[in-house]
Amino acid sequence: MAEDPKPPNPAPGTGPRPAARVVGPVAPAVYTPGQKSGIFKATAAPLSEPLVTEGMKARQREIEKKRRAVAMLRQVEAEEAEDNWRRYRRWIFVFVGVLAAAGVYWKLQDTYHDRWPLLAVWLVLGSLVLAALFWLIWFLDYSD
Repeated sequence: MAEDPKPPNPAPGTGPRPAARVVGPVAPAVYTPGQKSGIFKATAAPLSEPLVTEGMKARQREIEKKRRAVAMLRQVEAEEAEDNWRRYRRWIFVFVGVLAAAGVYWKLQDTYHDRWPLLAVWLVLGSLVLAALFWLIWFLDYSD
């Protein structure tokens, strides 16, 4: 048996129209107290009770107070962590500096034993004096 033939398409512009599609952000109407500007005239009686009660405001204040307290605690914890890392970094830099100086000394000692060239002696002594001077300037300027 053959299939039933389809009905012919209606002529363009004669069928039902689709609903208009809203384009862009859509928000519900917001209540604003007072008379509207323009032609619109309010016909309903004014609202007798406010949209935001005192209890709602008090609850919001409590929530904000708790948020501020939590933010303050997080800030204190972050500052303490930063202070600890600053302390750790200082000791790490001192340790690495001492290791580097000891490595240079041992390398020179291994190469020349007790007969260092005079230039190497002057370089080691000069670097020690400069390091002490820079440390002294840093220590006098350091404010903690």
